[in-house]
Amino acid sequence: MKTKNIFAKTLFLTVIFVIPGCSSFLDEENIAGQSAEEYFATAVGYESLINGCYNTLKSVYNTTNYNVISQLGTDIVTQNDIDAPSLATLNKYILYQSDNGFVYTQWTNLYAALKNVNAAIDRASNVITKTQDPRDGMDESILAKRVAEAKFLRALYLFDIVRNWGQAPLILHEPTEVSTVSQLDSADKFYEQILTDLGDVMNSALPMRQSASEYGRVSKAAAKHLRSLVYLTRGYQSYSVASDFTNALADAEDIIQNSGHTLLSDYALVHRQTNEENDEIIFCVNFANKDKYWGNLWSEFYMPVYREGWVDLAPDNMYGADAAAYTIMPTKYTYLLFNWKKDQRARVTFMSPYNGDATTSIDGRTCGNNYFLSINGSVVPKGEPVIYFPVPLDGSFNNHTYTQAEKDAAKQRGQYYFNYPSGTLAEKSYKNVSNDDYYIKGNQGGNAGSRTWLPVWKFKDANMQHGGTGGSVGHGSRDIYMFRLAETYLIAAEAAVKANDNAKALMYINFIRQRASTNAPEGGLPLYSGTITIDDVLDERALELFGEVSRWNDLTRTGKLAERVLEYNWDVSNINGAVKTELSASTNAKFSLRPIPLAWLNSLSNGQELGNNPGWE
Repeated sequence: MKTKNIFAKTLFLTVIFVIPGCSSFLDEENIAGQSAEEYFATAVGYESLINGCYNTLKSVYNTTNYNVISQLGTDIVTQNDIDAPSLATLNKYILYQSDNGFVYTQWTNLYAALKNVNAAIDRASNVITKTQDPRDGMDESILAKRVAEAKFLRALYLFDIVRNWGQAPLILHEPTEVSTVSQLDSADKFYEQILTDLGDVMNSALPMRQSASEYGRVSKAAAKHLRSLVYLTRGYQSYSVASDFTNALADAEDIIQNSGHTLLSDYALVHRQTNEENDEIIFCVNFANKDKYWGNLWSEFYMPVYREGWVDLAPDNMYGADAAAYTIMPTKYTYLLFNWKKDQRARVTFMSPYNGDATTSIDGRTCGNNYFLSINGSVVPKGEPVIYFPVPLDGSFNNHTYTQAEKDAAKQRGQYYFNYPSGTLAEKSYKNVSNDDYYIKGNQGGNAGSRTWLPVWKFKDANMQHGGTGGSVGHGSRDIYMFRLAETYLIAAEAAVKANDNAKALMYINFIRQRASTNAPEGGLPLYSGTITIDDVLDERALELFGEVSRWNDLTRTGKLAERVLEYNWDVSNINGAVKTELSASTNAKFSLRPIPLAWLNSLSNGQELGNNPGWE
């Protein structure tokens, strides 16, 4: 069965996560007369436990916290409100300490999810089989598959823990008692366990690709994709194994050639909401329309604060919510990286005339055009632009940059024009944003605390509902793509670079490049030639996977954090005031790991003995 509408049984407090107000979609069954142990030993009970494991994906990845911590402080993402101290800590690497709230929240979310999957794995041995009880027992082959699914999820969570913190508690069993003593296990032990779990998945009876009726469940292709990324990541470490890069390449190639997943012909089709269950998606987080209080929040990410300080704009379902205080935005480097005429990904990724046409837009609506229309109509007539973002494909743009006089005249009408960032990559124009409209704080009607910039649209959702003046509830129903085949190609390209196989690196990166040119306004998107570098792969990952994968982990994996952030994120390299960034070539190793959260250490009786990651003591 599909894993849409999966739900967690909230029966034993040691393994549940709490979702306030979730009673509207928890379809709990009456198990009066049964203990938790008895219920979870039945087929129905164990299935509910596995469904709860899938639901933990939302508690980890469907949060503004994950969006901030996975993207901010990188080369392609910066903060909207340049003075927001909570964001500046992560973005600019200033006053960054082990008491950081974002870091602690992600730590607790991952370990809460890990409790659930460990419980499912541990309790499998108690499940009654069909042979033992034909009515309430579980088919042994199905039970084995469910355990494999849980082991995949455990490997996923352990991987996110180790690639963010390095050393951490390696917890592999459901806790049976409260303990105030813990330990920090080494990263190499984490990788050994992750590969063991993924090996068990590969040896299970799970299919290489799930059928349509089981869409959303773990498959061997998902496990192999994760394993290729695990090998790739470990390959850069001091404790790597000599075969890591070749193993990463082999796994990625096997998926490309034998999984049944294929690249779609057009990048737009990958993100079109009516086509979200497509051949390119290897693994995703499922949502459904009735998930009222746990809907997809991603539709509100990468939106400027349009609902405050603007005449005739207000919270509205047409544009959905913005993430308000936690809004993050593309860097100038990101905008300049996209070729609007020759690369289809530009007009699909951002607000554009393409996304303003219901026949081509990713959400099937017309509100994705490159302007915000008047909602109230008090000054600007309803349906007329209040905020206008001329883009290179806009018919009225025609390579015209609006002068200050023209912008002032529009402002008198209650309209605001924001020119696209000027310059080119070749000129290194990303090193100066002082005259770019997107990066001038307060260049808008009344909200002087934030910037205004062309939004990312590829995550938008026709079913999203704004939460009103009190904020967003995030009523989106789109799936979150965790793994898709385009990333597999780029993993193959990166692994080939590290394995000194330039021919394969060229082949795999150009597959993605060729697809990007399909149905673009103009032909002739340049393909890569010569020697492929890690920077080439990182640029292509930015274009193909913007916002979909953890950019911070991309940079820390490749050892490029300080180099690329200081080069491409102007907000980091041009901080006003006495407090400057602590990020440098000499501190790259420190900032490539998160600090062990102080709140967690303080909760332990032996916390001081454990210490912290290098540089965070």
